[in-house]
Amino acid sequence: MTDAAAQRFEQTHALLSDTVKSCERLYNALQDERVALAGDDAGALDSAVGRKKVHLAALEKLEQRRRALLAACRYKEDLQSMQRFVLDNDANRELQALWSRTLELLAACRKANQTNGAVINSQRRNTGEALSVLRNEPQEPETYGATGKTETTGQYRALAEV
Repeated sequence: MTDAAAQRFEQTHALLSDTVKSCERLYNALQDERVALAGDDAGALDSAVGRKKVHLAALEKLEQRRRALLAACRYKEDLQSMQRFVLDNDANRELQALWSRTLELLAACRKANQTNGAVINSQRRNTGEALSVLRNEPQEPETYGATGKTETTGQYRALAEV
């Protein structure tokens, strides 16, 4: 392996190792966020969201480094080019293992974030419905009418009359 190839390998190995660690930290923060959402723990939720933001920022910096490395080696900056770059610079398949782990973790993070978002949306909807009952406002249906739009029936569901 030439000195340039060895340097490229080391840079890529360090970058991918850092990316795997950051993805693992993000995934852990997302899991903590999910637990906090399920337990209605505002303090834990704030902590998890704060850590999630830090790890997302770190991943963004690593992504910039990845793109710069590819550009410096005259590869396109997309994921397919990264795969090609890894294969071209990985005699012992260490980089391939790190790149595969990165992609797995990113997929797990995406799924966890989507799950957390669905939980948040459900909680928001439930809170809105509860507030509507307390305010004696019409209840919006969860189904669609013949026009394809939700329709208000005009019915009120009062919790109590004063």
